[in-house]
Amino acid sequence: RKYAQRRDRFKTLPGTSTTFVQGVESGVEKLLRGVAEGVIGVVRYPLRGAEKRGVEGLAKGIGKGLLGLIVKPVIGLSDAATDVMVGMKGALDGAGSGGSSRGTTPTQIRPRRAFYGRDRSLRPYEIVDAISAAIMMRTRLAGENYLSHVDMGGRVAILGVRRFLLLGDDGEAELLIKLKNIKHVELRQVPKQDEKKMEWGVLIFLKNRKYGNEVEVITTNDRDVAIDLCSKIKQGVNLAGSR
Repeated sequence: RKYAQRRDRFKTLPGTSTTFVQGVESGVEKLLRGVAEGVIGVVRYPLRGAEKRGVEGLAKGIGKGLLGLIVKPVIGLSDAATDVMVGMKGALDGAGSGGSSRGTTPTQIRPRRAFYGRDRSLRPYEIVDAISAAIMMRTRLAGENYLSHVDMGGRVAILGVRRFLLLGDDGEAELLIKLKNIKHVELRQVPKQDEKKMEWGVLIFLKNRKYGNEVEVITTNDRDVAIDLCSKIKQGVNLAGSR
């Protein structure tokens, strides 16, 4: 399931590959990603299994890793073939439109617009919000109304109207918190792990411990990103508290 979520996060949205060259480039990228995921899994899953359940976990991890070594490259090849076909179609459609005596241009298909908040309010179209809302529907926030997001340069923070989700650079969920369980949020500088340097931290204080640690810390080197993240989490908490 997690691998499917990562694939969906990087999946080309309809109409974004409009030429044959773009289709081939996207296809090759997905094929290589599938092969790489399979190879990495052969090492990763046995180690994780051994750490959690000893010899039994090691054996299961080896089996899972070998299965991924077969399945993931095949999935990557399938995705690659699909993107190449999309690219070919885009190239043919573009050529056909170019030769039209009316001089029309091909219609660009863009991601479905995002609707915001509990009342699904309408705002001017923003492609980054549209893409974030589409990604959200492929995560554990699926079915929840979109509120906002913050691009953290590899990681992505997405806020629904009920929960906050932080996706790592591999597309996996690093943190999932119900907004109603957040007591308050603070922004401060914190020391980097194993270093004497400082970085910016968004501290999320929880109302009780059964939902995780008493305090969750999201760090970044970018002050503006930290300020934006802190502000949007506060907005989400206020919205959840007003229900």
